Amino acid sequence: NGNIASIGAGASVSNYAVNPYPENFDKLVSLVNKTFNKDLKGIRIEKFEELEKIERYVKSHDFSESFEKIGGNVLVALELAVLKAASDKELYTFLNKKVKKLPTPLGNCVGGGKHGQGPDFQEFLILPQVKKFDEACQINIDVYKNLKEELKKHDRNFVGAKTTEGGWSCSLSNLEVLSIMKKVVNKVGDEYNKDVKIGLDIAGDSLWNGRKYEYKKFSRVQQKRNLSKEDQVDIVRKIIRNHKLAYVEDPLNDGDFDGFKELKKENCLICGDDLIATNPERLELSKDKISAVIIKPNQIGSLLKTKEVIDIAKKNKIIPVMSHRSGETTDNAISHLAVGWECNLIKTGIIGGERVSKLNELLRISELI
Repeated sequence: NGNIASIGAGASVSNYAVNPYPENFDKLVSLVNKTFNKDLKGIRIEKFEELEKIERYVKSHDFSESFEKIGGNVLVALELAVLKAASDKELYTFLNKKVKKLPTPLGNCVGGGKHGQGPDFQEFLILPQVKKFDEACQINIDVYKNLKEELKKHDRNFVGAKTTEGGWSCSLSNLEVLSIMKKVVNKVGDEYNKDVKIGLDIAGDSLWNGRKYEYKKFSRVQQKRNLSKEDQVDIVRKIIRNHKLAYVEDPLNDGDFDGFKELKKENCLICGDDLIATNPERLELSKDKISAVIIKPNQIGSLLKTKEVIDIAKKNKIIPVMSHRSGETTDNAISHLAVGWECNLIKTGIIGGERVSKLNELLRISELI
């Protein structure tokens, strides 16, 4: 009945994520449009758990664990379209009729790593400590705008360019950006009389060469270009304390369980993304080593398993963070997933049509709730 769904893909990909798309994409499009369309016609889905009918059928065409033939993105997009058709009005109420709150938006302000040419850390984030979604959105926007003016003053190469997720692109080092952000969040926080915290996505796996963490830009805190595992833990710990960070994602490579556990002792959300890859088995291995987990449905290629990860997280007092991808679409379904599954945080950017579509949908849902 005209329900359409699409799902984004990321530039930074976990070693444990399923394959988003197969190489022979044209053949796949024909398979979905002709064979899948014909075979799935007439299947009734009246509750979320009945997506098992769809998954069983699709997996009969691809028995591989990593979705080599079909691609995880294809199954998730198909499931989202089915859910949209199955829900009478709002997708989030189809998932949960007792929803009472919205997630807090975690906003990406400055990009680096695989998302930009500047700092080694991949994302510099802000997390307003407020309950109202619309106020949190406005604070994120104001911090973002103020940051542009401050970056102009400190970065002679700054031209106002943006990264794939809409964060400002600059040529400064990690600590220079953090210092500027600290000034800006304090200013905006004072204007709103609210506390605004800073967060990071370090994307530790992209810095890890198998033996050391390789940095291109280093500073007075980090005197060496190459850091050992122990040095990396020490540097991250110092940054958390010095800048009073509220959130740090993937501070280490995806094999360093002990390092994650050590950092979890800090007064900060230590979040696993590449470490977990929205995989229930990986989360079971990590449940005493992290305090938050990124939720990206296409990483596991199944909405049923995505929900399983969220359930495991909540059972173990781990905060689920619904997340967009760097290569995003305008589909706003993850907003409904975040609300329906009661995720504490949603990471979906601050500006850009494909990011704003999620935020606008959450603003609309906030009025309904």
